[in-house]
Amino acid sequence: MVNYDLSHLTQDETQNVWGPIQDDEALFLYSIIRGSRLERILEIGGLDGYSGTNFLKALSYTKNGKLYTCDLNPVPVLAENHKVLIKNAMYLTAEDLDNQPLDLVFFDCHDMVQMSIYNNLVSKKIINNDTILVLHDTNLHYAPYHKWGKYVRQENGIAHQPVERRMVNMFKNLGYDVFSISTDRSKHSPDFPVRHGVTICKRFKTLA
Repeated sequence: MVNYDLSHLTQDETQNVWGPIQDDEALFLYSIIRGSRLERILEIGGLDGYSGTNFLKALSYTKNGKLYTCDLNPVPVLAENHKVLIKNAMYLTAEDLDNQPLDLVFFDCHDMVQMSIYNNLVSKKIINNDTILVLHDTNLHYAPYHKWGKYVRQENGIAHQPVERRMVNMFKNLGYDVFSISTDRSKHSPDFPVRHGVTICKRFKTLA
């Protein structure tokens, strides 16, 4: 029997957290990493390490797994295979990432500079056509459960992090296929007030 250690997912049923990924989202990313046997992950923005812990747990199936976290602020080192880079991600070098392509990049710093980071890593061949891109906070929040953000009239919701939503459109225009974990207003109540949202971007390859 395969042993999936999910003991690190500790949020209550409401998953009403602001900052880290929600446990449903973490479980989704965990399954992608395990299902596709990914090994090399970069997260832009680390906060207190909740998403990092999830990535490391998902990587535990392999001795070759490695997580890189880049943040301007100190981030806890969570394991021997966790490399923390305290620097502006705009200046990441191939050497910082051990001169090997990444399997997955997690964008979560809410600044359009992330597109420049993407272009920089593409130019260094650290992001290639096999790299999966993940963006957090791409769903809308809805009254009365929202806290801040930009009103989206056509959907009558609040984009609490408009940058990542804009980036999804940009990646789509660059030729990526996209899939989002998202909810509409009808799914929310005091028992489940918000879904922050995760979007996966991957280049399509024609199946022979």
